[in-house]
Amino acid sequence: MRVLVVYKKSAWELFSSSGDPNVSAFLAESGRDADTFRASHSIQKDTLRAVAGALAAIDAKVDLAYRGDLAAPRFAGIDLAMSVGGDGTFIETSHWLGDDTPVLGVNSDPSRSVGFFCAADADNVAETLAGLASAPRTRVERAAVRIDGEPAGPPVLNDILFASPNPAATTRYRIGDVRYRNSGLLACTAAGSTAWMFQEGGQPMPIADPRLQVLHRGTRDARPELVEALSLQSLTRRGRVFVDGEHLHLRLGIGQSLELAPGPPLHVVGDLAGRRDTFLARTEPTNPCPPNPAKPSTPAASTP
Repeated sequence: MRVLVVYKKSAWELFSSSGDPNVSAFLAESGRDADTFRASHSIQKDTLRAVAGALAAIDAKVDLAYRGDLAAPRFAGIDLAMSVGGDGTFIETSHWLGDDTPVLGVNSDPSRSVGFFCAADADNVAETLAGLASAPRTRVERAAVRIDGEPAGPPVLNDILFASPNPAATTRYRIGDVRYRNSGLLACTAAGSTAWMFQEGGQPMPIADPRLQVLHRGTRDARPELVEALSLQSLTRRGRVFVDGEHLHLRLGIGQSLELAPGPPLHVVGDLAGRRDTFLARTEPTNPCPPNPAKPSTPAASTP
């Protein structure tokens, strides 16, 4: 079996290579924050050693890749992708995968990382790999992005934001005949509905729901909406489309169109449906989504 292991560098490791004197001074401190980064770095290294040992035990052919150096050829011909880090590392790994290669997330620091997508950690990764053939799998729906009708960016696993690159600036866009002026449009998949969208007042969705949840940020009385797909026209001169966080963004200037639609699914090792059900069971609805509106809600709009 050929396995690609994608790992993150710890904050301590990244800070240690920084030329910023403020960062160097921070690392030299013996305070609690610096000690926390140092301890997390040690745990990350221990997890990588556990993963290496577990893969050697099943005679896997292993390619090791830092998540900042990923490229399509690294994923050619592999039987399994593994991410070692948290959900951020898992998401970046997912951007390079089609619907024919499973991915296993290994949470390198469970005490500090949620690791929703991660089915393993240092303690059980050997057991998980040994039982890989019978391990539960979850089909996760992703979204596809098109700009001016052409495919753009990777499949979206968690969420996407259209906004001005300046967080203090107004974002302008049109959906159908309705114009909006606010802090940007946030959309998420079912998988991402317990991440950023949840912090913005959105609601968790069953993991198998193929729809998108949409929120017009910074609009008075705005409520989350569920849609099958979405199309908007940018009225922002220098708009940006941020895909699954801060590391990847696409340009969307004035007059250009953005379309979100169902994309290729991702096959994840682990019972994500069970994890989501557990989250839903302990979450009190505070801002429920409408069933499936055909158009944006009137209170969230600003007409010409």
